[in-house]
Amino acid sequence: MDFAGTVPVTWPQQRVGHFLRGTKPVFHFLQTSETSEWTKILSQEIERLKGHGSCHKNSDIAVIVGTAHNDNFRDTWDNTLSVVERWNTEDNKIKVCIGANSVSAEWACVVVIWRYGSVSTTITLPDNSVRIIRYSHTIPVLYLLLSRARVHCSVILLDYHPDKCQYTDGLLKELRSRSDICRIIER
Repeated sequence: MDFAGTVPVTWPQQRVGHFLRGTKPVFHFLQTSETSEWTKILSQEIERLKGHGSCHKNSDIAVIVGTAHNDNFRDTWDNTLSVVERWNTEDNKIKVCIGANSVSAEWACVVVIWRYGSVSTTITLPDNSVRIIRYSHTIPVLYLLLSRARVHCSVILLDYHPDKCQYTDGLLKELRSRSDICRIIER
C-alpha cells in the first residue's frame, strides 16, 4: 500500500471470527487497601509471569504504582519494592516506577497498582443553579498505564467503592459484562 492509500493491500488470511487486538487485561477490584491482600495478589501476578516455562526476563516486566501525590504512596511504594526484590538479581531487575515516569515506555508485562479515589467539586450551570459533581482520574490514568503493556497487563485497583463516580462506575459495569476483552476479579 502506498501512503495515499490508493494501492490495494493483501492482508494475511485469518479464520472467521478471529481478529488482532491488544492485551486482555486482568482487573483485581479490591474494596480495601489492606497491604497483605494486595501484596499477595502482586506476588501471584509476578509468579505467573516468571513461573515455570516462562520466557519473560525481569527486564520484560514493570510494576507501575499509581501517583506520588497520594497520601498512602510511600507505604504502597515501599511494599511494592519489598515484593519485587524477591525476583530481582543484580543485573536483571523488574522495573518499579510511578505512572508519570512511564510515559512512552513499553514492557512486555505490566502490573498496575492504582488507589481509587474520587474528587468532588461544585459547578455553576448556565441557569445559575449549583451542582456538585464527583469524578475520578481512574479512567484516563488506567488508559495511559494499560497502554504500557504489550503482552500482559494486570491492574490492582485498591479502595474501589462503587457510587463515587458515575463515569468510572459506568465503565467498570461495562467491563464486567465484556469477558471477551478483560477479566474481572472482585474481592
